[in-house]
Amino acid sequence: MSIAVANRYSRALADVVAKTGDYRTVLQELADFAAAYRSSPELREVCDTPALPLGGKLAVIEALTKRLGSSHVTLNFLRVLASHYRMALIEHVVESFRNIANERLGVVQVKISTAADLSKEEQELLRSRFSELTRKQTEIEFHLDHDLVGGIVAQIGSTVYDGSIRGRLERIRERLMQQ
Repeated sequence: MSIAVANRYSRALADVVAKTGDYRTVLQELADFAAAYRSSPELREVCDTPALPLGGKLAVIEALTKRLGSSHVTLNFLRVLASHYRMALIEHVVESFRNIANERLGVVQVKISTAADLSKEEQELLRSRFSELTRKQTEIEFHLDHDLVGGIVAQIGSTVYDGSIRGRLERIRERLMQQ
């Protein structure tokens, strides 16, 4: 339920941002605020405590967004979240807004897990290969997975491309079991 609510807020924000097309800036500002919210128990308490008057909450949010250098659009959006007691959804809102912004900008997020660190050349090769594959601009997150013996596992949305040794061995085992 909370993800559905976060999606509605994110779509509304994306519709406002569409006028300027400045999705990246607003996304970064939201992510910065979410990081502050996540790391500060005091800020979470101010935003989530119903006993504190809304004016006090908004004053704290305005001071923080001013310090972070956030735009007026981001400040207004955070005011709406606070006034509707939805600030606890900020992490979901950021993730949802990221997905909507990427979709509207024609960007695909790829999560790649490897057993060892990749060189810059290998990362660029994977970046260009996935750009070819998806025919879109790609944003790639590289992660180390010590459970992998070798190879890579890539995820685009809900699709997983398993090029790991473990995955290959599993596919061989399945074929042998079928015979």
